[in-house]
Amino acid sequence: MTPRSDKPIPAPIAALDGFLEQCGRLFHLIANLCLALMLIGTAATIVLRPINVSFYWLWPWTMVFFVWMSFFGFYAVYRRGKDIAVDFIILRLGDKAMVATRYFVAGVTITVVGAILWQMPIILESQVGVIDGVVTPWGEMERYSLSIPLGISCLLILLNSVTDALKAVVGAPEVVPSHRLDPDS
Repeated sequence: MTPRSDKPIPAPIAALDGFLEQCGRLFHLIANLCLALMLIGTAATIVLRPINVSFYWLWPWTMVFFVWMSFFGFYAVYRRGKDIAVDFIILRLGDKAMVATRYFVAGVTITVVGAILWQMPIILESQVGVIDGVVTPWGEMERYSLSIPLGISCLLILLNSVTDALKAVVGAPEVVPSHRLDPDS
């Protein structure tokens, strides 16, 4: 099937795509906030060490922010098309190859993140206990809270892949990030 850009995207698909775009922006913001907090905590540890001031909770919180940054950033990177794509051959083969790989990639992505989501209850159940030193107003943070952003990102990637497959079915052209448009680069 070749993309038809003259046919409008059905409203439910467009609405879901808009929602996923907003989630991508939000997750990008959260990942950047986690990075900033991680850098502030690390900088405070380095700056305060020579004057013998230490906050035992800075290091554990820095690790939590690193994990959360990675997991929230997982969806943001995917949504913006900033992941690794080896598509130089497909770009040279033309539109039919692009359409075929669009379905193939959506299928593989749905399978992989579906497997992660299927295993998520086991992942959460196996992460028992608290994270030492990560103190919140309601007590120490539970270990399973580290994986919650992973599950949410995987769910959004699954929805994104389904949406992309639906857009392909209705003939909407694939959105290719501008850095991937030039097959010679």
